[in-house]
Amino acid sequence: MPDLGSQLSARELSAVLGSWRTNDGTLSIGLATAIAHLIESEEVITGMRLPAQRSLATELGVSRGTVTTAYEILAGGGYVTAEVGRGSTVSMNRRRLRQPGAARVPDGAPPVTADLSIQSLPADGSLTSVLESVTQRSLRSHLGTDGHTAYGLPETRAAVARHLTSTGVVTSPDEILITAGAQQALWLIVFAMTDAGSRILVEEPTYRGLLAVLVSVRRSLRIDGYPAGSAELTVGAGPRPDAVYVQSSVHSPTGQVRTSEMLSRFASVVNAHDLFVIDDRSAADLVYDPDTQNAGLSGLVAPERLVTVGTMSKLVWGGLRVGWIRGHPHTLARLADLKQTVDVTTSVIDQCVAAELLDNAHSVIDRRREFLIAHRDRTIGVIDESRTDWDVTMPSGGSGLWIDIRSDAIDYAVKAQSEGIRIADGPSFSVSHGFSTHIRLPVWNDTDALRRALHLI
Repeated sequence: MPDLGSQLSARELSAVLGSWRTNDGTLSIGLATAIAHLIESEEVITGMRLPAQRSLATELGVSRGTVTTAYEILAGGGYVTAEVGRGSTVSMNRRRLRQPGAARVPDGAPPVTADLSIQSLPADGSLTSVLESVTQRSLRSHLGTDGHTAYGLPETRAAVARHLTSTGVVTSPDEILITAGAQQALWLIVFAMTDAGSRILVEEPTYRGLLAVLVSVRRSLRIDGYPAGSAELTVGAGPRPDAVYVQSSVHSPTGQVRTSEMLSRFASVVNAHDLFVIDDRSAADLVYDPDTQNAGLSGLVAPERLVTVGTMSKLVWGGLRVGWIRGHPHTLARLADLKQTVDVTTSVIDQCVAAELLDNAHSVIDRRREFLIAHRDRTIGVIDESRTDWDVTMPSGGSGLWIDIRSDAIDYAVKAQSEGIRIADGPSFSVSHGFSTHIRLPVWNDTDALRRALHLI
């Protein structure tokens, strides 16, 4: 197979497509599915340019329209990027973290009628009242400054520290670095704590945003998976890992929550191997049953070997890009220096909003819990009606459903894309391209729209 950035010939692609002509779908869907499998398994890698449409059509003995439609489906699903004069190139981010409205639908691609690939929630009602009054209360005092704070506004750091302390994780403001959301927090940590060829252990399956970060740092990292539901961490053979990623509270994509006993056993392995841990607690406030909540790895792993990530985006609104890293002050100093080379400072306005919201976080948490449980039950009811053969993992928290559809997930996602419906397939959450029969659907859906979408696919 050609190298990164090279042109893939029609003959080379045809040789690895396999049996793509199916009897239960159109030729374009079959072709798009076969190419999607090659991209997901990295047999066709990031940066490769797919063959010109006319030459591939000639090689396969199909019409150019068949290839054109297949490429449009792939572009709509985020597998490839179509550029005038360059053709279709395999996207850098095969995890396809596309947000609603974030990207223009490629010319010719089916219009998006339902985006079931994301699980972000609509804004909580408290955001409106805070936005209406923030200039009168907290923002005005900052307008006479240059607006630059390396670690974040003191009041925002203090608000995060109070919130974490109220949840059982005793925290001081100097243990907090404010970031532009959890995604930036993860990028800063991975970039700062790894070198070329570093080995990272991640859950399997895991948060696909983390997998996107591991690719984006461009360091040829060695990424090994360990079972997400396991009570103990398996380090395995090979060099000592430079970092371990874990979601100690609500796990994405399964929605499961680790018990305190599981975390103790996990920490014992971490401590035995002296490992650095990235604990992602972005969805910790979305636990359905407060009695199942845990305090994470704080107190179980030495502070200098632990960083914890949190965010306002999961609880309040995806458009509020305020997150944080909790860690040892020496670790935070290193991360703060790196952050200033990326964005100088986190939005002061967003930080003021976040600080006020955090003072009433527990009322927001209660509303979200009621909202999510009600929508979870309704959404599962629609799925049970429409797809009796699907197996839904009952979540203990979060805003997504992990579902075994008992058939090829990429095939299903490509067929959905051909109808203008976006689906998050299981392999996009896996470092080993596993979970080939799983998909992730959002809990929060209009039930009639979900029913129509499932009927179309």
